Amino acid sequence: MKRQVALVLVLMLVFLAACSNNGGNSTEGTGGEGQGQGTQTEDPGSNKEEATANGFKDGKYDPPISLTTVVGLDQNAAVFKKGESMEDNVHTRLVKERLGIDLKYDWVVTNTNDAYKTKLRLMLSSGEKMPDVVRYRGDMETVNLLLDSGQFMAVDELIEQYAGDLYKEGLELDPTIWYPITRDGKKMALPILDYAYNGNQTMFIREDWLRKLNLEAPKTLDELEVVMDAFVNQDPDGNGKKDTLGLATGFKNGFNTWMTDIGFVFGAYGALPGSWNPGEDGTLVHGSVEPKAKEALLRLRDWMSKGYISQDSALKDEVGGSEMFTKGQAGIMVGPNWIPAWPLPDLEVNVPEAEYKAYPLPTGPDGIAGAAGNNPPVNGYLFINKNAKHPEAVLHYYNFFFDNLANPEPDSEFALGFAEGYDYAVLDDGTVIRDNNTAKEHAELFPDVDLNNSLPNPFFYTLTYEGARIPTLYADSMVKAAEGGELVTPYEKMEVGGRKEQNIHAMKVIMDQLDVYHKNYYMGPLTDTMQSKNELLSKLVNEAYNKIIYSQSPPEEFDKMSDSWHKSGGEQITKEVNEWYEEVK
Repeated sequence: MKRQVALVLVLMLVFLAACSNNGGNSTEGTGGEGQGQGTQTEDPGSNKEEATANGFKDGKYDPPISLTTVVGLDQNAAVFKKGESMEDNVHTRLVKERLGIDLKYDWVVTNTNDAYKTKLRLMLSSGEKMPDVVRYRGDMETVNLLLDSGQFMAVDELIEQYAGDLYKEGLELDPTIWYPITRDGKKMALPILDYAYNGNQTMFIREDWLRKLNLEAPKTLDELEVVMDAFVNQDPDGNGKKDTLGLATGFKNGFNTWMTDIGFVFGAYGALPGSWNPGEDGTLVHGSVEPKAKEALLRLRDWMSKGYISQDSALKDEVGGSEMFTKGQAGIMVGPNWIPAWPLPDLEVNVPEAEYKAYPLPTGPDGIAGAAGNNPPVNGYLFINKNAKHPEAVLHYYNFFFDNLANPEPDSEFALGFAEGYDYAVLDDGTVIRDNNTAKEHAELFPDVDLNNSLPNPFFYTLTYEGARIPTLYADSMVKAAEGGELVTPYEKMEVGGRKEQNIHAMKVIMDQLDVYHKNYYMGPLTDTMQSKNELLSKLVNEAYNKIIYSQSPPEEFDKMSDSWHKSGGEQITKEVNEWYEEVK
């Protein structure tokens, strides 16, 4: 009887081993196409002879599977060849041919007036069944509604089993990537990775004004004041009028914004308004009510009284504030590395002789500089329905774009772009056309494309908005170019080769000053007290800040506001924020 039991056990082990070798849920048969940078589509990986239990073999589902989704078309994504649409285009055909994934769109809307967000939220409020995968980037309130709907699965095991190396490496770059989408210790969505440090801001200065007035670029706030005073009072534009400003600002939307920011003034004193950062004891404190912020407000009050910044600053948003610089009115503007691509070309139109250059953010009285930045490299999330038949298909899809299009090899299929005749074309002499104006001269190379519009860019059709981005690749490539390195790879030639010199230099300035940027450490859902008190507390802060900057209230207004903020819910919010922080960190 013992021998019979032993024989049965041996047979069971053999059977289990056979099942494992023929497509169990092991990582070795799941996504060989996602195992290395630059892998070609003809060679999806080292596991091409193995099949997984979900039917994905040799980098493809055979027979094809369906993956349902919904989409809101932004302006740049709504450009198609004649006869193509979001449901049928070069992207959907490629994905079906190469991966065996048939993308099905339950609905498509043009994303004007937040139509996509509105439709998603209506679905959530009515309890309507969600598609297999939902993508979203934007307000965290909607992200939290999606997370709390109960319709989407945790992705921890999916990532472990199916994510390719490049995606995993990007996720490991910053652990706070997971903070906004963690619930009860589970990761509840797939982050769509973006380029790191791309939102960090630096200081752009009119180089021609500095030269005309025989000034050096400022390194401290005191030196910045000297430059701004000269820009205001020494007629740098030479029109004989006192009509210029020192700094282009717009703080209608707050005091820590994505462009025309004045947060660097607060950062030079060690505070960041609107941001939760570790205090001396390691717990999170709110920068708007930190005592150090008061000194920054007094500095801004002085700048306003001397005309260094516009009296209209409180009425201007970020774009409105930038127009002070692009119209040639202000000599300094703070913004991300990429503003030479937009909106600063307007300066070249309005003031053709203008020159500008990026410089490091200035330091404060204690020799420190500071600004918001170094945020997690995330450009939205993919939420996977817990009832999806093939949840792993989303990662097979994403892996394909990482391996083939994020940083393509020379002479590879995607070395010049997504698809010839769409986002590029090649002349007989090897010249690559990527812009509308040149394309119009060679219309025969872009059949069925409306060349009065922008060229169709299939990267914008993807589930992940822009294909796949390796977080560190952009900054590394830009710094390489700034230091005189040769642009060798297709990515370097396409992404960096088309950038303006001011853009490339700005990224180098940012990377050389990387330690001055501080992320907002609270990325969770609205706490109970936030839901009822946030509006009141924000009003308290904004009113006090504006009154102090515009000299409508004495400096002591800050102390009153801070005390009221804590008593009116801020103290309880601080407690709730730190409870969340202890859980996720």
